Amino acid sequence: MTQELLQWNPALVKEVDDSGSTPLHYVASAGNISALKLLLRYDTSPAYVSDSNGLFPVHVAAKMGYGQLIYELCKHCPDSDEKLDGKGRNFLHIAVEYKKWKVVWHFCGTPELERMVNVMDYEGNTALHLAVKNADQMIVSLLMANKNVLPNIVNNKGLTALDLAVLATDKGMSYTLNPQVIILRCLAWTGAVLTPRRLDHFIDEFHIGKASGNELKKFSNIAQNLVVGSVLVSTVTFAAVFTLPGGTISDGHPHGGAPILSHRYTFKAFVMANTLAFVGSTLSTIWLTYAGSDHVHPLLRALYMFFSVVCMEQATRGMVAAFALGAYVVLSPVTERIAVVMCKRIINPTLCSIHIDPFNFSRKTEFVSKELTGLINKYDTKVLSLHYMALVYARRIKGN
Repeated sequence: MTQELLQWNPALVKEVDDSGSTPLHYVASAGNISALKLLLRYDTSPAYVSDSNGLFPVHVAAKMGYGQLIYELCKHCPDSDEKLDGKGRNFLHIAVEYKKWKVVWHFCGTPELERMVNVMDYEGNTALHLAVKNADQMIVSLLMANKNVLPNIVNNKGLTALDLAVLATDKGMSYTLNPQVIILRCLAWTGAVLTPRRLDHFIDEFHIGKASGNELKKFSNIAQNLVVGSVLVSTVTFAAVFTLPGGTISDGHPHGGAPILSHRYTFKAFVMANTLAFVGSTLSTIWLTYAGSDHVHPLLRALYMFFSVVCMEQATRGMVAAFALGAYVVLSPVTERIAVVMCKRIINPTLCSIHIDPFNFSRKTEFVSKELTGLINKYDTKVLSLHYMALVYARRIKGN
């Protein structure tokens, strides 16, 4: 029907409605590539017409996340990447603002992305600034993988992308896998810097060392959540002592009640692992009780929380090891191969992946560093995703 209408009146392709939108705007909003090609064959001028909000069709497509449609627009209108909306933003800015990472991914390595990636809008923000503001780690990773990205551009407020990342990161107790923290690490690893300022101004502007009013609530909420896990581990390990693998010797025997498999080395290892898990979870439960109490000084609560999380991590590992060893000591006399495979499948991935220490207890004054690359040493790099680690080294290699 569209082709018939255009054959009847080709001028329809340029018609504008009350919102200033052309048919090309509606096609870009719907993502209809075939209709887009048809309209562009008749006339490409509507691609250079903005609506009442200053959006061109390429901006509408970016807002909706249609990467292939944007590619077709750029192919018919090569300067589409130079079109700016009412805020001075190109279609890359729009895609980043609306978190359309597929659009950014679609243009990775293309000349269009290289031309747009460092362009600043009327507020001085590049696409990287907007991605950091939105805490979109996927888009940040895609942008930082491009060697043409300049991470140290300063916007109109005098802030670099790293400044925005530090501002967005919780200055109190924070989860190390939050997008803001991962983005902060990624930028620091790739050589991003803070804008030069006096040390006292830095502390005042970024509120270094000043805990927010919600910090005490965090202690209570986290303690309530962790104590459930610690009590569960204590219960399981306590019960394991009275339900030993392999059972006990009958009462009529001189050693009645003793474990049948007590002579085996793996059984002794099971007992040790279970004991460590029980002790660690019990200590964690006690410390969490104090950490969640409003009557305890905040500094002591932070200290108790730290100790409890460390003990909980070790207790969980001990419980997993005890389970694997208990299963092995029971199954090995029957089928040792299955016992070995099961232990390997349980212990290796579980013990290597357990990282219950999700909180940053380091003093935020330690953020003060000229290069800030030392910041990464304050965190446990085990929890960094492989994706970001790959980006780090890829960018370092490209930089060299």
